[in-house]
Amino acid sequence: MGHKVEFRTSGKTVEWDDKYESILELAEENGVGIESECQQGYCGACKVKLLSGEVDMSDDSGLEDEDLDSNMILPCVAAPKTDVALEA
Repeated sequence: MGHKVEFRTSGKTVEWDDKYESILELAEENGVGIESECQQGYCGACKVKLLSGEVDMSDDSGLEDEDLDSNMILPCVAAPKTDVALEA
């Protein structure tokens, strides 16, 4: 059984499936709008706040130190390690 990904702003909770490459892809396929550009973790356009849980991010170069301190993640290069809640 996969982890649950809760998009609080959108009011949607979706089960993670390994067929998705990223939380951004899961969001897009389930009607959750997250702005994005490069989709590779470089530009930071898709950053959202991680409210709870843990993710595995393959790259965080699109985040500033203050973003990391504020618990921001890049959903384009992130996958859930646990159930997660995002401000999206």
